[in-house]
Amino acid sequence: MPLEPYDLRQTSGGFLLEVLRRRADAAEGPDAADALRRYEIACDVYIKQWSYALLNKAFFWLALVASVAVLLWPALLASLKSLEGLSLVASAITQTMATAIAAFFIGLYLHYKGRQTSTETLLRAITFGDLTTDRLATLASEELTRVDQGVRFRFKSDDYD
Repeated sequence: MPLEPYDLRQTSGGFLLEVLRRRADAAEGPDAADALRRYEIACDVYIKQWSYALLNKAFFWLALVASVAVLLWPALLASLKSLEGLSLVASAITQTMATAIAAFFIGLYLHYKGRQTSTETLLRAITFGDLTTDRLATLASEELTRVDQGVRFRFKSDDYD
């Protein structure tokens, strides 16, 4: 029976989930329960991966727009003489705030990109690894707990342990 080709215009997570779904559909006998459980674990991880991918994309575009605004702001002020009378538009405080907002969006993009990458790596381990489903369930639970911790601010110094 010839297999339908994979849709190669999907995310990595979507592709890996499709691979597992096809394996679960094709499995028979004692392997069927294991393939189904592996697919169910992957579905749980995929929900997180999809959420992080969505947030990652949103913050990427916000960071890009904000960064372009930071770069173009001085050139815009220099070329538009009509804005000279608006002290707020030309103020250094406004430029600093625009830069801070761009940095904030870049930080959130990097945060969610790391989370998306972690969940995609976990999906690859579920799909192509040889761990038992019990071990995969534990691994998925531990990794999802780690990535769900949110944004953490850490202070690193040689003075503190």
